[in-house]
Amino acid sequence: MNVRNIILLLLLPVAGLGPMRAADDLLLPEQVFLALDPILHGAVQQSPRMVSRALDLEMAESNRISARAGLLPSLSGYIRQSESLDERADVVGRLRVTKTAYDVNIHQPLFFWGERKNNARVGVIQEQIGQGNYRAAYRGLAQELRQKYLGLIVHKLTLARMQRYLAHTRQQLALAEERRAKGVISELEIHPVRLAAEQAQISAERAEFDLENARHDFIRLAGLGGFADGQIPDDLPVITPRTEVVNRQLATFLSHDEFTNVEAVNLRNQIEIEGLNYRNQKTRLLPKLSFSAGVSQDDQSYTINIAQRFRLNSQYAGVTVSWTIFDGFSAQAGVRHALARRRQLESDYAELEDRLAQQARIQARLLEFSSRYMAISDRALVASEGNLQATQEEFRRGVGTEADVALTAIGLMDARIAACNARIDYLLRSADFLGALNRDPVQANVAEVK
Repeated sequence: MNVRNIILLLLLPVAGLGPMRAADDLLLPEQVFLALDPILHGAVQQSPRMVSRALDLEMAESNRISARAGLLPSLSGYIRQSESLDERADVVGRLRVTKTAYDVNIHQPLFFWGERKNNARVGVIQEQIGQGNYRAAYRGLAQELRQKYLGLIVHKLTLARMQRYLAHTRQQLALAEERRAKGVISELEIHPVRLAAEQAQISAERAEFDLENARHDFIRLAGLGGFADGQIPDDLPVITPRTEVVNRQLATFLSHDEFTNVEAVNLRNQIEIEGLNYRNQKTRLLPKLSFSAGVSQDDQSYTINIAQRFRLNSQYAGVTVSWTIFDGFSAQAGVRHALARRRQLESDYAELEDRLAQQARIQARLLEFSSRYMAISDRALVASEGNLQATQEEFRRGVGTEADVALTAIGLMDARIAACNARIDYLLRSADFLGALNRDPVQANVAEVK
């Protein structure tokens, strides 16, 4: 490929991409590269990390069912079949006795001062906390997938740059070897050229190695069957910052009475749990009322001769009152502990509100810095393109050399990589900002979790 074709290839825009921005929100990687969106959707079911987190949901559901069981009736029973040889003083010899005993009992709590209902409510809240943690884990995974997907673009550009530089050093080495053979230059003068070619070879191999490792890491994290190099985009388009959207969303977030972040919701749920625990502790020493009924079969003696026993079938029903009158001040200590724990969580929540607000402001400020760096890198890229055109024009006039054009083209590739890194940082900062505001649209992928 000649220098002119290389230059034209470098200056061509990425197919299907151009200046982009979201209509009503900040631009995210899956909106720039539509192929990323189904990967994020599929990661909910395919990613090994989410498969593990789904087991947390299973355990939370089981705990909720266990907590609710205290409100429902319980059925228990036993049956015993025995064969015995009895020796009686009033009967000569041994008697073979077959005995069948059983008891079937149903038990229903009637009045426990709301304790059983509180425990069931705790189970429901804990399940909600588990669901919130699941959504938070998925959003963290989605952000990591975004970062690794965009990182593949940088690895691909870096590999192309290293391969281009390797071709240039090989060409320079071939010219130097030819001049050395003619005795134009000495062995000392050709030595740096050889070293540069060897270093370029190592750098190209390392870039290829890094790209392959990053690709496999992305495949494993996303739970994909495969991801070919051809599926990696060639470049990132120009991105237009939307400062007015950032300011408006930040102001809306800070004006809310309650934050909807997973951390804030979970802490409010914990406060509610401790309130229920406090109420339960206060009723520990009060009498509890239950209903039980059942049928049983056993044998019974009705005379002073206890060896003379008869089968007894019984049907019974009744109300049971259980009352712990004194437990060594354990209930009193439990009340103080639950109250102190609730006050501690309320204090933590007040601190959390301030921290979440500050975190949102910090993310907005970091996003502003990123947009300014991105603007600088975009201008540097435009300048590098102009520099390449000027060098090409000088080469056509015979002022410059082909090596000058090749090095300038490599410089353009460096500027493109720098611009790509700046755009990636802006996209990821946008996602971080939306995550701090609990507005990341990727969370809708797990909205169906109940």
